[in-house]
Amino acid sequence: MIEVQDRRAQTLETLIERHILPGSHIISDGWASYANILNIALGIYMHSVVNHSLHFFDPQDEDIHTQNIENMWMRAKRKLKRQFGKSRELFPSYLHEFVFRKHVTETMFTEFLTALAVNYNI
Repeated sequence: MIEVQDRRAQTLETLIERHILPGSHIISDGWASYANILNIALGIYMHSVVNHSLHFFDPQDEDIHTQNIENMWMRAKRKLKRQFGKSRELFPSYLHEFVFRKHVTETMFTEFLTALAVNYNI
């Protein structure tokens, strides 16, 4: 999860190339900005679309759905709203903390110190 400046195709395609490994299978909803994913960098991604106006998963393949990311985004919004309110200026830092806590559980303090050392010249 990362924050984006806008949801235009050019913005999203740049972020896909930066953050998603070549050869990945991207599953999205029918948002128009995702229409060109198969053509990014000469077709280095697979892409499946779930049309939410028809169904919430692909009837031909139940493994093709957007429930996981939709659920994570719902939990993030709920937690951030409850914990911090609606500050637009601080939203990126709240989102980063949510992602950090989601990926780091048992070794949180060690990971926090590592992140500090990597990002700040100590």
